[in-house]
Amino acid sequence: EQGMNMVNAAKQQGVRHFIWSSLPDTKAISNGQLDLPHYRSKARVESYIRSQQNPSLFPYTTFIYVGFYYQNFQTFFQPTPDFEFRVSLQPTGRLPLYDVRDTGPVVSQCFEHPERWGQGNIVPLVAKRLTMDEVCETIRCVTGNKYIRYIPLTYEQCAGQTKESIDNMRWYNEYGDVEERHAEKTTEVYNQMKTLAEWIQETKWLIDEKK
Repeated sequence: EQGMNMVNAAKQQGVRHFIWSSLPDTKAISNGQLDLPHYRSKARVESYIRSQQNPSLFPYTTFIYVGFYYQNFQTFFQPTPDFEFRVSLQPTGRLPLYDVRDTGPVVSQCFEHPERWGQGNIVPLVAKRLTMDEVCETIRCVTGNKYIRYIPLTYEQCAGQTKESIDNMRWYNEYGDVEERHAEKTTEVYNQMKTLAEWIQETKWLIDEKK
């Protein structure tokens, strides 16, 4: 409801280019198997905007789909003190990774080129999709920390986590080719997305840790 109120307020104020941070409707895509609240709430507002577009709600509209921040590796997705990533993302699962600080430049490009990116376009924010093995290999190469490794867990082994956390990994494991993750489309909008290696070098993440 808050999102819809925001949309209506923007319309009343005469906003010409409205950019909404959205995400796919996981419930619809998974035929009801996965229902992630933080995805659903954003998708509902996107659906509302699209339903109001005839007549046009705004002259230009863009929907950005943010990926998985590198910064998450420093918080809830960080390795253990023994440098192990123990997560239920499976070996074939890929994270749509990017530096959250690249959000601004991508959005800026959308505003600067509304004729191209403001026609109801979905613009994903992804530098590259990586498996956890590829993430660990990148960390080892940049930091020299040979102890970094990835241990895939079953969903049952993650029983202590919230259902939403587990379902979020299921989303990455079981539903690969969705617009949320199309890095090549991001590059069309902004071709200077920071790589994971560049982000590690810049932030010094794990570089000074025990090797």
